[in-house]
Amino acid sequence: MAHIALDAFGGDHAPYEEVKGALLFIEKTGHKVTLVGDAEKISSLIPKDSKIEIVNAPERFGMSAKPTEILKRKDSSMNVAAALVKEGKADGFVSAGNTGALLVLGTFLLGRLEGIERPAIATVMPSKSGGTVLIDAGANLSLKPQHYVQLGIMGVAYAKGILNKQNPKVGLLNVGAEEEKGPDLLKEAHSLLKNKFGEAFCGNVEGRDVFYGDVDVVLSDGFSGNIVLKTSEGVGLFVSDMLKRSIKNSNVFQKIGALLMKGTFDRFKESLDYRKYGGAFLLGVNGIAVKAHGASDSKAIFNALNVAAVGIDKKIIDIIRGSV
Repeated sequence: MAHIALDAFGGDHAPYEEVKGALLFIEKTGHKVTLVGDAEKISSLIPKDSKIEIVNAPERFGMSAKPTEILKRKDSSMNVAAALVKEGKADGFVSAGNTGALLVLGTFLLGRLEGIERPAIATVMPSKSGGTVLIDAGANLSLKPQHYVQLGIMGVAYAKGILNKQNPKVGLLNVGAEEEKGPDLLKEAHSLLKNKFGEAFCGNVEGRDVFYGDVDVVLSDGFSGNIVLKTSEGVGLFVSDMLKRSIKNSNVFQKIGALLMKGTFDRFKESLDYRKYGGAFLLGVNGIAVKAHGASDSKAIFNALNVAAVGIDKKIIDIIRGSV
């Protein structure tokens, strides 16, 4: 049974959605969750007979706050949640708060794994093959060539350990598939990846390949990777909205046809819904740290907690440590 610390004051809708998601997660899975934040406010949102643990952390670390300040803000909910992992009082922590602060806590409080210079955010993107690992999705705006090899090691560990892919294929995000494409940095990274992963390295891939499913792990700097992530969210919302508008403006026969296709539309919409995937691992640090979307509702929080629980159960940290 996993024990997860949840930063209850991290997201845009905190603490209401965090508390709802945590209570549902405990009910459905039996795992333990400790809510971290203003104890008085949290207590007012949970049933009187609830046995859920609360750790008081009166300060909230805002989205616009300077990330490096998090180490000084020891009473902030995110810092206290991470400290519970550092002290061995929780197996992992989840936060929908400031991404930069999460990276700072992971790097300097939990510490980097040996052999990993740049911890990175790894998330699962929807694809025809059941999911593609995108790493880095927002932690490092720029990288050196050797860092891509470390990303590859962590991404492959994720694909094998969490997604159960036996022989994951690795691709390098670039502006074209040809080996000579892109800046010198990516050309050098391409050479290093080819030497490291051999036939498992598919070479350069483009943004569309993230979703097509022929590659299992896509490597990127955090700047480009985050653009891919946010663009996919926008496309999902756009397609859903356009389908609704199209159906609304249809004639009666077309509306009947749409009604018959409702199940198909719902499944399609769900495949593009970021809430389904819940959270993204901060890999390369000595502890389970999961970043949930800042706008997370209770469903997204539930799934982010589940991501953390799976990482704990599958021992993703040990898999990475043994692969470096």
